Amino acid sequence: MKTKKTSLILAMIILISLSFTSCTHDDAPEGTIPIDPGVGESSDVLLVKKFTTAPNFDGDIDDVWKEARPLVNRATVTNAGDRIITLNGSSNGVTSLEPTDLMDPYTGESYRYSLRGGHDGEYLYLLFEWEDDTDSRDRQSWYFNEVTSKWQQENKYANHKNDKYYEDKFGFMFPIGDPEGFAGGTCTVTCHTNLADPQPGEKVTRHYMKNEGELTDFWHWKRDRHALAEACDDGFVQWEDDFGMASANGRKNDEGISPYSTSMKFTDPDNPDLSGPKYVIPNRENYYWITQAEIDNGTAVAVTGVAENGVLTLEDNTLLDPNGDVAYSQGFGNKRMPSIIINPGGQGNDRRSEVQVKATHTGSGWQLEIRRLLNTGDPMDVVFAIGEEIPFGLAIFNNAAIGHGQTNFLTMKIE
Repeated sequence: MKTKKTSLILAMIILISLSFTSCTHDDAPEGTIPIDPGVGESSDVLLVKKFTTAPNFDGDIDDVWKEARPLVNRATVTNAGDRIITLNGSSNGVTSLEPTDLMDPYTGESYRYSLRGGHDGEYLYLLFEWEDDTDSRDRQSWYFNEVTSKWQQENKYANHKNDKYYEDKFGFMFPIGDPEGFAGGTCTVTCHTNLADPQPGEKVTRHYMKNEGELTDFWHWKRDRHALAEACDDGFVQWEDDFGMASANGRKNDEGISPYSTSMKFTDPDNPDLSGPKYVIPNRENYYWITQAEIDNGTAVAVTGVAENGVLTLEDNTLLDPNGDVAYSQGFGNKRMPSIIINPGGQGNDRRSEVQVKATHTGSGWQLEIRRLLNTGDPMDVVFAIGEEIPFGLAIFNNAAIGHGQTNFLTMKIE
């Protein structure tokens, strides 16, 4: 017993001794836990530091990205102005079938994102991540309407929340030079609403510069259309002489090869009222684009005729009969046909594809690694100058053609 009591006393003495030696009056007050701030974060300033080692440009998140302080914020969809006229061909000019505001039915949606940046003295690198449970690829697929016996495309512009058939996208906008008002307004400076005299298919909200000679650099990534190119459309926004009109579209692409075509409509030469998809891949399910290689090697077969009852005649003299087959139905039919053809494009070898993108959908969101030369030498591109700050804005399109969440009034600080 004596040995047990002695051991217990010694243990208590050691515990008390440890308690006093591990505590000084410089320690944090009782009940608080010191937190390692790490690199911190910002809601409006993207700090672009020089990497100790540049990341491998492969879409994976290398350890070097831990050095970069994230800009963490939300991109929110706000009102953009009335439609005035219908935009979807399926509406047949009946305005009551479409929502009033251009951004509806996305208005109010908000997407949380993280943006990190760094450079190696030659390239700017960005790591852009945002929350999105769905990899949206169903861009205006062709389906068969059993009621009318006609082929139609899913709407480009959603009429309601269950009418969203588009691809995920992002956009970035940077000033080239010093456009009037851009430092204080970023993307909002280029956006003009209530434009006059809209013609069929024209929106009354457009992007163009406030003054002649001004430019902004505009990067636009589209999930389906850039699937092979691994780049985004590097373009610009310019002044338009027809300012104030709905025809004034100042958005242009830099010179280069387009990595996609949306000309996927076939019209029967014997009956111009009958149309359908331009190519099909017989019996393929859940496909959202057709590659040029699949057309060249015969995997995709051209449509050569459309019958009154919707039966398609194919180039190989076979028939595709959609009648009674739910696989070609609107919304959920798994054999609906794509609306786009894609090519690798320039893949970083021309002006249009200078902004390279490695994209991965993780199941819960998008993870995109982006790379571009700090200075491309192209007057239509922004120069990212070391030691300077530059204002910018960004947009996230969640399964949307135009309904984008945006964050403006951001600043990139390049160290």
